[in-house]
Order: sequence, then structure tokens, then C-alpha cells
Amino acid sequence: MIVTGNWQDALEPIAIKNFQLGFREKPQERDMIFDVKKSKKLIETYLELGDIGSFNAFSGDLEYEDVTQGYKMTIEAIELAKGMKIQKKFVLTDQLDVVEGLPKLLGLAARRRMLSDTFSLFNNAFTTAITTIDGLQLCSSAHTSNNGGSSQSNTASAALSAANVEVARRAMHTFMTNTDQLYDVKPDMLIVSRANEETAYEIIKSSGKVDTANNNRNFHMGKYKLLVSDYLDDANDWFLVDSELMKMFNVWNVVAPLEFKQSENFDGYTARYGAYMFYGFGTRDWRWIRGSQVS
Repeated sequence: MIVTGNWQDALEPIAIKNFQLGFREKPQERDMIFDVKKSKKLIETYLELGDIGSFNAFSGDLEYEDVTQGYKMTIEAIELAKGMKIQKKFVLTDQLDVVEGLPKLLGLAARRRMLSDTFSLFNNAFTTAITTIDGLQLCSSAHTSNNGGSSQSNTASAALSAANVEVARRAMHTFMTNTDQLYDVKPDMLIVSRANEETAYEIIKSSGKVDTANNNRNFHMGKYKLLVSDYLDDANDWFLVDSELMKMFNVWNVVAPLEFKQSENFDGYTARYGAYMFYGFGTRDWRWIRGSQVS
């Protein structure tokens, strides 16, 4: 039992340890989906460039091409914080469930917020709560170009099935740049809710045709990685993505990493702690994803 006069200081390492147990580690889903970088700016600005045309036969002089600016967008970081207090009476009476439990809960709350923000891209993919560089929702039927390119769609409404995954895969292979040149998208990951986990697993793991008596080989077997999340709000929505482009276009700017500290101001009867993190996130392009909003 901690009974010393500086009981708050003696309690600090216990609180830190249990906060870390609650948070566990940086969510691997965030690092799979975002390019995580350090930042010193409240607002980061991103520019889209026009594409470069095809190579021509070399005739002795280089042909130079002007690249025009496309759309521009900004991502603003936000401060996130939460505090907790542990009363002296719980320490003096050896109430370890309280002394250890509260920091764990705070760590878990920090983890939940980070995961909630991570999957907010998908939960808001069909709304303008989060927009991509053309100012439209991430999954839209009419993505625009200000470099002369055609409008394009990366959204659908079909339920998850082997046949509909193939429709999505073929559609993504037709995505074009903002000047109507083939973008070379390579879809290789399914992102689904827990409710769709079994269906997705059968699609990518079955050796034969899914849900048929045919003995044909399953075209999708081993073709896709699978990311299942409990943080997707709609159980029926699903997404096919190019994981390499996803990491390239999705940015997570860390101004200050998660920290857990003891307050320096005490009233003698409570120990105060605070957790703080400061980051911004967003997506700079839509061509890495095709989403299906299933009614």
C-alpha cells in the first residue's frame, strides 16, 4: 500500500503502466491505411498535379511538357485530450481495481478515438463529412477533373459477393488520371465489417467456386488481403482498395504523439493525469478505393 507523503509521485509509474496496457499499442489498422508522418503545421496543404502525356519517339531534341496544377486541399490537425483523477482514499485503502482500472480505461478511450478516426474515412465515404481533393465525398458517382479529364465513378450499391467483387475489380482497372490516361490501379485488399467477415473469407480463400456445386477454380483465391473492422458503422458496406495507393494518398499528420502525464497541481487529496494527442488526417485522392453502399 502507498502511504507516503508524496503518494501521487509513487502512484505515477503505476498509472503510466496501466494507461499503456489500456492503449496497448498504436492501432496497426491506422498504419495500414495511412502514411503516418510528423508535422509542425496546424494546416498542411496538398496540391494535385496534371498528368504527363505518353512518351514520343526521340528525334534528337527532348520534348518538354508543362504540368499544370490540379485541385488543392488542406488538412487541419486537431488537439484531443482527456483527464482523470484518482482520489487518495482509494490508494490508502488499497483499492487496486480503481487505481489500475482508471488509467486502463483512459488508454482504451485514446485507442478507440484513434481507431474511430482511422475508419471515419470509410464511415463517411458516401457523405461530404470527409472530402477528397476534388471537394467530393470519397466514393462518388461523379468525381471531377479541372485538367480536362472526364467525370468518373468509384461507388456502387451491390452486396458483397464473389461476382460483385469481380465487377469492382474490373471497374478499378479502368480508373483514369485527371487527363484521361490509364491510372494503373491494382486492387488487392477487401475492407469489410465483422458481419461480412465470413463471406469475404470464403470469397478469397475457397479453392472452388463460391456457393455453387461447380468444381471450377475460384478466381479470387489468394488475390486479396482482408481487413475486418468492428469500427465500420454499416455492417453491409464494403470496399475494394489498392493498398499501395491507399498508403500513398491517405495522410496522417502527427503534430504531437499520444502522451500521458501527471499534473503538477495537486490539492493533496487527488492525483490528476491527462492524455493528449494532436493530429490531422485525410485523403488526397479517390482512385485507391471503390466503395459499395448497400441499402
